[in-house]
Amino acid sequence: MARRTPRKRETAAPETAIVTYTNRMGDIYYLHEGGTKTGKARYFVAKTPREGVLSSIPDGFEFSESINGVVSVRKIDLSATNIPEADVALARAEMVRHAHLHGHRIEVIKGEIVVFEPAAGMSPDWTSTVTRPLFMINEGPDVRGDHMRRRIRFGPVMKFVPLREPNEYSVYRMTYRGDGGWSWPLASGSLPELLKRFLGRVGTNEFFELL
Repeated sequence: MARRTPRKRETAAPETAIVTYTNRMGDIYYLHEGGTKTGKARYFVAKTPREGVLSSIPDGFEFSESINGVVSVRKIDLSATNIPEADVALARAEMVRHAHLHGHRIEVIKGEIVVFEPAAGMSPDWTSTVTRPLFMINEGPDVRGDHMRRRIRFGPVMKFVPLREPNEYSVYRMTYRGDGGWSWPLASGSLPELLKRFLGRVGTNEFFELL
């Protein structure tokens, strides 16, 4: 099978610089301005530049990328809780301690520390195992495996929500019965304590006993 190379845009480039955003999959998005039915400005992204492409991002707006690479433009939320970088680093360090969580990810979403798991049967190790025999020659670059790893989809499974008290969090797990959604708080306390108590249960049978 022929190796795919990044597609070259055939559209003519505008004379002025334009705003682009590249997501984790390597897809390029162009920022545009449109209008609503009431005449208000509306900002959006598209994979090809067209009428309304912008040369700068408007004040008060930012690009947003979901865990699965979906790109949008949103107003900057100044009310969102600011999670200290040290807390995020602590959560990621705790995850590294658990071999079965290799391939999981931790991201800050709307002021909460959220743990994501790859879709069932899809992990970085799985993609390498599958693609290497099919596409590798003489142990060359794992191009196909890298492409598949970037396309893995993730879903949220656990989150740590900051409380008003300094350095205090509550922990929740995702539920799958009925309409699903987040559980009630499983416990509250310091982040290090909650991470050691709950994070390692993600991806195990013990996770489903956390109710």
